[in-house]
Amino acid sequence: MNERDGREALRSVIQVLREAGLWAYPLYGQDGRWIVACDTDAGRVDVRIGADGYRVEVWDVSPGLFFDEEDERRRSVKERLVRLTLPRLAETMRSAPVTLGEELLSDVWWDHEQHGIGIRLGIEIPFSSEVTLPHLIQELLHQLDLVRTRIEERLLE
Repeated sequence: MNERDGREALRSVIQVLREAGLWAYPLYGQDGRWIVACDTDAGRVDVRIGADGYRVEVWDVSPGLFFDEEDERRRSVKERLVRLTLPRLAETMRSAPVTLGEELLSDVWWDHEQHGIGIRLGIEIPFSSEVTLPHLIQELLHQLDLVRTRIEERLLE
């Protein structure tokens, strides 16, 4: 699919999301493909053309996990431990999910700028399910919050 076709294929997604009150806009992604992006208070949303439908991803960064730590060195050590622990924790959560969101977990990372954990959940839906996008997005954002809380609790134990 060329660039113009990709953008055109997402035009109806923008309309559906805007009609639902979300501020959706087209964006040329880092992977060289068009996406529909939305910024909400609960997280960010990306919708792109997937293998057999729309790929819907919600993501956010939970900033300042250790900002309450006054000692710079202790905070740095805690952040390093989190960076080392995150990949194993994410794999464990994917293999034995407690909530629906953990099954959808596609990426977890340490964000150096915001000194916090980034989390991305993703799912692919059929093109025919376009009208359900607003509801699906709200549910995914709720799941994102549950997964973020669970990860932070596990890291701070």
